[in-house]
Amino acid sequence: MYPVEFPRNAWYVAAMSQEVSRELMSRWIMDDPICLYRRLDGAPVAMVDRCIHRQMPLSKGRLREDKLECGYHGITYDTDGRAVRIPSQDFVPPACRVRSYPLVESGGLVWIWMGEPEMADPSALPDHHWLNDASRKTIGGLLPMKARAQLLNENLLDLSHLTFLHPDSIGSEAIAELPVTTEFGDTWVRATREMNDVDCPPFFTKVMGVSGRIDRGQVAAFTAPSFHVTHVSAKPAGGGHEELCEHVVLHCITPERRTSTHYFWLVSRAYNVDDAEVDALWTHGGRNVFGQDVDACEAIEGVISAYEPSYPVELNMKVDGGPLRARRIVERLVAAERTAPDQASAETSTSQA
Repeated sequence: MYPVEFPRNAWYVAAMSQEVSRELMSRWIMDDPICLYRRLDGAPVAMVDRCIHRQMPLSKGRLREDKLECGYHGITYDTDGRAVRIPSQDFVPPACRVRSYPLVESGGLVWIWMGEPEMADPSALPDHHWLNDASRKTIGGLLPMKARAQLLNENLLDLSHLTFLHPDSIGSEAIAELPVTTEFGDTWVRATREMNDVDCPPFFTKVMGVSGRIDRGQVAAFTAPSFHVTHVSAKPAGGGHEELCEHVVLHCITPERRTSTHYFWLVSRAYNVDDAEVDALWTHGGRNVFGQDVDACEAIEGVISAYEPSYPVELNMKVDGGPLRARRIVERLVAAERTAPDQASAETSTSQA
């Protein structure tokens, strides 16, 4: 029911830019240990975090300028993963190398391509232009989640849960009662709610300054395999566009292991951009609100993992159209990657015959 595998030929967020430095950093991504650091010129580097010799994590080694020296037997790797020095011998075999990963740094994030390197196209990065807009203010963070990434995918596409999971912050009674419109394509899903003349949630009053009855817009947009943008707007009920407050929340979901996840969240707002108090409210509030989503996903993981390889019977409802569509998209992308090597092998055999 809930996928634990994700396609590798896609861009995932490996780290926030400020996390990556000249200090060697280890992070598991999609069941691979990754060592991250920066070259002297500031460019980020990622390679598998295990030496080809005896599997010692390279993150426990040291940098020699831009090269990475294993802390166990001193094999030294260049930034492309190729070994350039073996202390005990003059000859370095071509096979003495570890895998390196394509990276792109954009929007204060370091994006990694875990699949076939030749397929890594920077133009295929999910749209995150808000993070590069100097007229906006962005606050963000990272939450570890001990649950499979798909649970968060589905949480973010069914925002009716705001009424019940976040009643004291961004939720209101109207959200769960009003209809949602769902649209989808081959690799995307969009769920839209228009809520006019509804109660203002408490957190909106704190950060936006609106209160009482409001007109509220909410669009949850999913780009496969695990990138979400939640578009949020609010203004006094019946008010004009000049009174509109708008922000987007970017949710970058990176599988760590089969049932654990890195949840990068970023709020980019177009209101009160120079207000340090609003920055602090979003920093604290974001951790709390999105932490409640993490808690819910971890609780569900505890139940469904106990039943594997089967699952308890679930009843789907009308609001599940978006989440179920996202689930099918992820499953299809994973299946396509599995069949691609078989097709390539068959084509090679045919041409050789």
